[in-house]
Amino acid sequence: MKITWSAESDFSSSDDEKHVANMCFIVIKHDNMIISLDDECDLSYDELYDAFESLYNEFKTLGYKYSSLKKSHACLLVEKDALEKKTRIIIDNDNVS
Repeated sequence: MKITWSAESDFSSSDDEKHVANMCFIVIKHDNMIISLDDECDLSYDELYDAFESLYNEFKTLGYKYSSLKKSHACLLVEKDALEKKTRIIIDNDNVS
């Protein structure tokens, strides 16, 4: 992605000025090829929609994975605490004997 900004000394920030920002995104294909669109966006609406839909589906999939991993992590923390407690009890019993 290419971003440029020019800060000139004669720049004024009056309310009447309009600033236009042109932005192009990088499209990532499924075969790990990256196509960079720096200067012009020649994609049709359908191509942009397909790319958006693909990214959104990947976002949902990663969200489900994140949620699942978060639940697994919580369960593992509970199990870890229980094992630490058992370990302390065993060590204390050995020290008393």
